[in-house]
Amino acid sequence: MKQGSNQGNASIAWFKLAELITRREREKALNVYRLLAHSFERKAYALQLEGDILWSLDDKAALEKYRQAAFLYHKEKQWVDAAGICEHLYTMNPHDVEILSHLIRYYTLLEWPERFSLRINDFVLLVEKKIAQEHQFITAIKNIIEDVAAHEEEHKRTWLVLHLHEVMPRLASECASQLSLILD
Repeated sequence: MKQGSNQGNASIAWFKLAELITRREREKALNVYRLLAHSFERKAYALQLEGDILWSLDDKAALEKYRQAAFLYHKEKQWVDAAGICEHLYTMNPHDVEILSHLIRYYTLLEWPERFSLRINDFVLLVEKKIAQEHQFITAIKNIIEDVAAHEEEHKRTWLVLHLHEVMPRLASECASQLSLILD
């Protein structure tokens, strides 16, 4: 009987949370969230949900909650969840080089070459537009190559190098030379 009662109370709390968010009652919604958060096993999920609540209330504090959630997902090696949060952050700020660096790293770890290619092209575009600096791009690639080497995942390195060679002609000659040295 007690288990069913707890589930019923949780359902009511979720309904109440949704109602408060709809009415834009920030503090009350966050208080209900804090009560619900005690039942979550994963801290990263709790932070993500808090970010979702804040985001739906147009609160910029959501960005920090999402960053914290992504960090914890990364720490827990939950690459898909970390990538999902970073994609959300990236859509909010497509000039965030740090988030873009994380995304290309996650897509390498997940062996998702299509998404890697999409985001590496975004990164190169930022370099071309002088929004990102060449050294940021090179540092991100070095970190990814080190990850792949550390895990002895040569199959990842193969498609990684292929995609990087595709973007190399778009880079300034010095940056392309540095990239070529990393890939050799």
